[in-house]
Amino acid sequence: MRTIGDLMRAMNRVLAISLVLAACGGGNSTSPDAGADAHIFLDAPPVVPSMITIAGVATEDTQTGSTPLAGVAIGIFKSSDETTALATATTDAQGKYSVMIPTGGGVVDGYIKASKSGYADNYVYPATPFQGDSLAANANLISSSNFGFLKVLGGQHAGKGLIVVEILDANMMSVAGATVTSSPASGSYRYSDSSGTPTSTTATAADGAAFLFDVPTGHVEISATKAGMTFKTHGLGAHADQFTTTVITP
Repeated sequence: MRTIGDLMRAMNRVLAISLVLAACGGGNSTSPDAGADAHIFLDAPPVVPSMITIAGVATEDTQTGSTPLAGVAIGIFKSSDETTALATATTDAQGKYSVMIPTGGGVVDGYIKASKSGYADNYVYPATPFQGDSLAANANLISSSNFGFLKVLGGQHAGKGLIVVEILDANMMSVAGATVTSSPASGSYRYSDSSGTPTSTTATAADGAAFLFDVPTGHVEISATKAGMTFKTHGLGAHADQFTTTVITP
């Protein structure tokens, strides 16, 4: 039987790949205007098509493995408007979904929300805004009971957000020995032990995973530090009693 640590470690690796690919899709532009979200980029903003495709697979992650999950409600939202979805879909029998979203010719600072009864909602934030077709924008759901177990491990309180992060290097490999911070500050920051379980260790293990418990709800800026490395800070939303996932990259 796999532990909750095994579950989180496997989930983090799939999420890490998905989140990086989701943000860095390709495509040809139909407009030179970078749009309202161009301030995200410190250099010249990318050229973005007027419509992009977001597609992926929703999976159910358990302590014994991961399987495609049908009937998951998928919504693509802009971070500035969490009430009106840019597009919605429901996963098919193979857990697959695909939607097209308008960009206005600019990058889309947004996220994926995946929901299904009996599971914790998963808010999936890429490391950088969507800027092209993203065909591996996957969502990984855990049951309400497993989510409850994770909250107990971290001393999570009701009404707060929970964020799981994987820290990656330029080759998309997990980074050991890094620490995370958030603004506003989270109640506690925990890192995986050798079994992948969140504990009070002081930095990331080989899986690069960090757990932010009791995060104040609303907009949060997250960053990472490690001697000899520089990481980008980016924003996301912490949602009360729900589950947010993201990556931190150089």
